Amino acid sequence: MKKIGIITVHNSPNYGASLQSYALWKYIDSLSDCQCEVIDLYRPYQKEYIKSKRYKGSREKNLPWWRKELMTLKKSLKQIFRPNKKGTVKLFSDKALPKFEEFNNKVRLSSSYAGPDELYVNPPKYDVYMSGSDQLWNPEQPWALEPYFLTFAPKGAKKVAYGSSIGIETLTKREKQNFKKWLSDYSAIGVREKSAHTLLESIGINSTIVCDPTFLLGPDYWKSIAIKPKQEDYILLFTLNVEPHIKEFAIKVAQKANKRLVVLSQYDVPSENYVLIDDAGPREFIGFIQHASLVITNSFHGTVFSLIMGANNFFTYIDPKNTRGVRIIDLLDTYHLSDHLLNVELNQSYQELSNITVDQKSIYKILEEERERSINFLTQSI
Repeated sequence: MKKIGIITVHNSPNYGASLQSYALWKYIDSLSDCQCEVIDLYRPYQKEYIKSKRYKGSREKNLPWWRKELMTLKKSLKQIFRPNKKGTVKLFSDKALPKFEEFNNKVRLSSSYAGPDELYVNPPKYDVYMSGSDQLWNPEQPWALEPYFLTFAPKGAKKVAYGSSIGIETLTKREKQNFKKWLSDYSAIGVREKSAHTLLESIGINSTIVCDPTFLLGPDYWKSIAIKPKQEDYILLFTLNVEPHIKEFAIKVAQKANKRLVVLSQYDVPSENYVLIDDAGPREFIGFIQHASLVITNSFHGTVFSLIMGANNFFTYIDPKNTRGVRIIDLLDTYHLSDHLLNVELNQSYQELSNITVDQKSIYKILEEERERSINFLTQSI
């Protein structure tokens, strides 16, 4: 029985992070000769996190410690509260947290590590160490990247990557040097996007493009655990943050379609123009996507599950300022659905969107081909 440890973005109240970490763990653990767990390394926003002086973020600004702490505090407060004319109102809803906790607890975890220093002092022991999916290798993340390149593993240990993402198209000279050094002893590297493959190729690192882990479990599995919403005949809006311009667009589309607009968000406020759902967990999330007549999103995993769940139709918006939009472009290109990107001006009418349809048979065929190819890579790698 092989013991496999995955380091990834896990135990998070974020739909994409929660679902991708669950999917990779679930698939590997279901293999007859494997026992899998996720390495429980805390990240900066967790209150138990202990910051490391040695292992820092790749693009951490050269500021005094107190300035960095102040900036982090201000950013956290902005995520929770937003001032309005009547004062300050709570913006973050914690109603969904118990559902996230219940879902995330299904994943088997290693012993907990409060920060990188603890992990390097006493690393877990596995037959195979794996860098998992999500934007582990994005230098713009607020955590230290190095642990996600498995440099804490014992010398000579088998290292592989599955679905790891850089998320951006360019790296600094120093980052390129670090990436090459950290990846040089991997036996197999699977990346999630073409852009990551190209970037690694430019520094002499070979990789294979694989699908997001959520595709590994297949549509039937996800449909079997999805929770069907009470709402019917609705258009779904799911954005990563509060995006007024996208919401205004969705409201207009729903009104023209004469359909109810459902806004899935933990960061929004109720309105007479839509039904706000702020208590959905991961299972409810995929249920809302499955049963929507139209999905509007700016989320990578909102797009992924629109494909997996066979959404009637969907469109994705990439803000011009979004430096991580390349992963969505690559995904839609794989499924020949580049016309399902909304234009920057957000001026398309409901009729225009209705004329752009989804060929479910074609999507399913590509999905199965990508899934089979990725499973072959994964099983051979471990």
